Amino acid sequence: MFDKLIDFIISIGKEFLPYVIIEQWNEAIMLRCGKLQQKVLKPGIHFKIPFLDSVWEATIITQSLEMNPQSITTRNGRNIVVKAIIRFRIEDVKTYLTTISQPHDVLIDTTQGMIREIIEGLTFAEIYGMDSLLTKKVGAFLRKWGIKVERVTLTDLASINSLRIIQNKNMEQQHASFALPEMMN
Repeated sequence: MFDKLIDFIISIGKEFLPYVIIEQWNEAIMLRCGKLQQKVLKPGIHFKIPFLDSVWEATIITQSLEMNPQSITTRNGRNIVVKAIIRFRIEDVKTYLTTISQPHDVLIDTTQGMIREIIEGLTFAEIYGMDSLLTKKVGAFLRKWGIKVERVTLTDLASINSLRIIQNKNMEQQHASFALPEMMN
């Protein structure tokens, strides 16, 4: 409770200041009375009108996001699990901050969707060494949001036997004595 009060006091205190400092690894945009100002704020000190100007910052240096493992079926019917990392940086902070909400979630969801789409069209043997293809295709797509993809890397790739169990209330009652080892035989 006390920490929230301190955060509130600090945020109100920042509103009273007639300036904002943008760190070396960030860029920002300014809104005056809710309207976007055309100038991108580069690192340094910038003057603002207290309570009328709000500043949105974004980290523009290289960042990395790890994706959750995903199960995919290849073109030749092989079940695999892949895990990836995307390394990126922000090239156009204005576009990045004004065209997408929750950018890290959008980045992960879009990249995983494209990985699935690409891998489903390949055989298992064709998947090895496809990092440059993923980087090119994901990079071309994400450019419209001001994001420069430096590399998409598949960190884990495994062929698996997949068993998916779908349950609903009727199935739970019918299969109360379900045993997983019997399904494997």
